[in-house]
Amino acid sequence: MYNMENNPGRYYKMIHNYQETQLLFSAIRLNIFSFLDQPVTSKTIADELKCDEKQIELLLLSLLSCGLISRQGEFYVNTAETRDFLSRNSQVFLGDALLFREKMTSLEHLDAKVKAGDTAPKSAYDFSQLAKVSIPEMYTGRVQAFISEMEQLYPDKKRPLHILDLGGGTGILSIEFVRNFPNSKATVFEAQEVADVTKEIIRQHGAESNVDVISGDFNTDSLGGPYDLIIASGILNFVSGELSGFMQKLAAALKNGGYLLVIGRFSSQDYNIPPNMLGWLSGFLDGVPLPPSGREVAETIQKAGLSAVDTMKDNLFEGLVYRKGDADFSVCTGDVILSFIELTEQIANSKTNILDFGSEDMTFYRGEIHMIKMIGDFPGLHSAELARKFGITRPVVHKTLQKLSERGLISKKEDSEDKKRSLLYLTEKGQKAYHLHAEYHAKYDKALFDFLADTPGDQLASIKGFLDHAIGLIQNHS
Repeated sequence: MYNMENNPGRYYKMIHNYQETQLLFSAIRLNIFSFLDQPVTSKTIADELKCDEKQIELLLLSLLSCGLISRQGEFYVNTAETRDFLSRNSQVFLGDALLFREKMTSLEHLDAKVKAGDTAPKSAYDFSQLAKVSIPEMYTGRVQAFISEMEQLYPDKKRPLHILDLGGGTGILSIEFVRNFPNSKATVFEAQEVADVTKEIIRQHGAESNVDVISGDFNTDSLGGPYDLIIASGILNFVSGELSGFMQKLAAALKNGGYLLVIGRFSSQDYNIPPNMLGWLSGFLDGVPLPPSGREVAETIQKAGLSAVDTMKDNLFEGLVYRKGDADFSVCTGDVILSFIELTEQIANSKTNILDFGSEDMTFYRGEIHMIKMIGDFPGLHSAELARKFGITRPVVHKTLQKLSERGLISKKEDSEDKKRSLLYLTEKGQKAYHLHAEYHAKYDKALFDFLADTPGDQLASIKGFLDHAIGLIQNHS
C-alpha cells in the first residue's frame, strides 16, 4: 500500500473541464441557447431541430448540471449570462467567436506537431475571419474600457484628433472613437488580407467618412502622422528586427504630447512565459514568435522617449498608456496668477470695446454684439433668459434690447404661453451682424484655436479647470 502525499484530483478536474468545453461547443453548434430565451420544453427544441427528444433531454440536463442553463419544472431557460452571450438573439452573441477560437487554438494534433518540429513561419491564423467574428467580443468590455480611457485623456470631445490603429482588425476601436469624438479622424493600418474585411465592417457601421484603412507591412512601410494617439493592438509578436527600433518608429509618428496605447499581455517573469501561453501555443508551433517580455517593452518604450501614464483593463485584455514628451515643471503658481491678472487687465483696458465691422450701421459695443450672438444662438429666448445667461439685471438687458430694436437688428413676437413676455429673434440685418461677428472671431482667434488644437487633453482639462475656478471666484467677489 502506497502512502501518497499528493492528490491526482487536478487531472480528473481537467478531464471534466474538457468535457464541459466539448458540451458548450456542441450546444453552440446546435444553436440550443437561441431557443432558451423564454422557458421551453425539451420536446419543443427537439421538434425545432428535428432531433430525438430523449437525446435533447439528456443534453439539456448536462447543460443544467454545468450551470449553463436553468430549469423551471419541465421548462428549460437560459441563465442571464447565456442569454447575453450564447443566444443568437443577443447583440453580443459570442458563439461564432468561441467556435472560431476553438478551431484557431486547437491542440488536437499537438503531439504530431511537436514530433514534426516544423517551425517554419506559415499562415497560422486566419485573421480576416477573426475580424469578422470577433466584433461582439469587442463590446463585452474592451470598447467600454477604451472609450472611458479616451474620455480621461481628451475631456473636450469636440477637439479634432487623428489616431492610428495598428493591427486594428475589426476597426471597432476606431469606429467608436470617431463616434465619441465626432471632429476626429482615424486610420486603421492592417495587412492586405485583413484590410478588405476591415473596410467592409467600417462601411456597415457608416463610419467610412471618418475612418480610413491602409494596408501594408508596419515593419517596413511609413506610418504617416503625426498622430495624437497610436493604438498598437496585439502586434508586438509580429515585429521584425529589434523592438527598440520599432518603438522609435512609433514615437516618431506621434505628436509631442501624443499617446501610445499598447494592448496585450506581456510576461514579467525571467523565463518570458506569456500569460496566455496555452491559447497561443498552436500558433507558436506554427512559427508565430513569442511576444516580448514586459520588461523589454518597458525598456524600449522608455528609450523611445515615452513615459507611462495609465493602465486600461477589461476582462480579456490589458492596455498600457504612454505619453510622448516630458511634463514641464518649470512653471510655478505665481507665474500662472501673474499671467491671468495681465490677461484680465488687457481685456478691461482694451481699446476694442467698440467693434467696427466696416460701416457705421455695423458698429457695436461688445455688450450689444454679444447679445445679438446669444439671440442668434438661441432664437426665441426672452429677456429674462438673457439676463440669467449674462448674469446682469433685467433693466440693463431691456435698455440694450431697446437700442437693438430701434436699429432694426431684432424683432419681438408675443409668447403664446405667456402674454406678458416677448420672444426675441434676429432680423435680416441682425443676422448680418451675427455672421460678421463670427467671421471676426474666426479671423482673430485662429492662432489661439490652432494652439489649443495641438495641446494635449490633460493640459486642456487643467486650463479649463483653472478658468472655471477663476470665473467662480470673480462672480463671488463681484
